[in-house]
Amino acid sequence: MDENAYRGFESEAARKETIDKYEDKPRTMISVEGYDTCLPEDDIKSALINHFNSCGEVFNVIVRKDPDHSPNLDRRALVILLGEGAEEKALQLNGTDIGGWKALVKVEPEEEVDEEALLYLSSLTDQIYNDRRFWFGVAVRGYDTSLPADEVESALMKHFSSCGEITHVFVSTLDKKTNIYFLQKEGEARALDLSGTEVGGSKIAVCRLATIFTNKPPPLGQIRYGYCVPAHMIEFAREIQHKVDAFKASKKLRRSI
Repeated sequence: MDENAYRGFESEAARKETIDKYEDKPRTMISVEGYDTCLPEDDIKSALINHFNSCGEVFNVIVRKDPDHSPNLDRRALVILLGEGAEEKALQLNGTDIGGWKALVKVEPEEEVDEEALLYLSSLTDQIYNDRRFWFGVAVRGYDTSLPADEVESALMKHFSSCGEITHVFVSTLDKKTNIYFLQKEGEARALDLSGTEVGGSKIAVCRLATIFTNKPPPLGQIRYGYCVPAHMIEFAREIQHKVDAFKASKKLRRSI
């Protein structure tokens, strides 16, 4: 399997090389349902690769996500297989067990799937998910929500500056809370100690934020109730989708020229 299939395309030449390398081989795209969407994406990919590699060469596995990155909405993963007879072999695995869950296997019409856009989405999602800036954070409530967002951000950054280096601040006017991220874990711990202190005359409440460390997904094949998507993935969901939409529009423009 080509490792470049899991990354975004660094250039048009890289994109063309990846696609041309396999264009002459018989190719089948299947969709697989049945897994717990709260599982880590890498665990799902690994399980599917190991399960379907007997069917042919596994070119790529794409774990699809809905635009808001919420669990349990899009339960399909796409597996692209290369080689003669791959489709028949894959369909024979319908209903088989994969680490505690049964795989529902269907053939996916490739013309309905924009593989390059899905690869780009996967690349963007992986990049932001593992971004060092969002490893440690807290959620703050109780401040004066009538203030403009920039004033809230300024006041809270000043209040929490003694905790350590702040890497990112997101003021949610909808949820009436602010997410503050720190470079070090100690910054998160110090910020939690400031719960009950006052900012501009208002007593604030500080709680730990869902990150990839404080709210880890359950092991493969297990279900852990209470797991939620890391907060920063929800924050950047719309931006990621806009980039994917722009990518699709650019492809369409190139083809029309």
